[in-house]
Amino acid sequence: MADLNELQRKQADTAKLAMKMAEEKDPERLKEMAEQIQARCKELEKMARGMEAALTPQEATGQEVRVTLTPDQKQRITEQTGVGIEVVTLHDTKKNMWSRDLPLGKIEPREIERLAAQQAAQSKLVSETRSQVEKIIKQLKALNVPEIADQIAELERDPTLGLGKKKR
Repeated sequence: MADLNELQRKQADTAKLAMKMAEEKDPERLKEMAEQIQARCKELEKMARGMEAALTPQEATGQEVRVTLTPDQKQRITEQTGVGIEVVTLHDTKKNMWSRDLPLGKIEPREIERLAAQQAAQSKLVSETRSQVEKIIKQLKALNVPEIADQIAELERDPTLGLGKKKR
């Protein structure tokens, strides 16, 4: 599985290629570059979905539990991920019955903090993916190349490359 830094590096590389498109005049070369960007975006989507699968609790079966983080936990999460998070949302699964175990004190605070860090990283990934894709869309539209209109429309439909969709 790719890590967040690798994904961000590849996003930046894709954005640089999109910037080069703004300078390109040859329609055939523009079409090739658009195809490269589309392929890279598909690769980014695959990487991001892999990260999402690793970070998302599987087999949510029921009750949702919201845990408010302590000020120290909030600070550590922000330092680790760059994202401020105040509440971590947990869903009961066959493996973890948060709604049952949390009130009984069976869950360690470090476990809650680990899950909060995962949710913060996922939130950052969605946000940064959307930001990068929106920049790429703007650059592609500025080129005014009809041959890439379908690719632009596909990116506009979901600028998070599927990451922003809630799963339960």
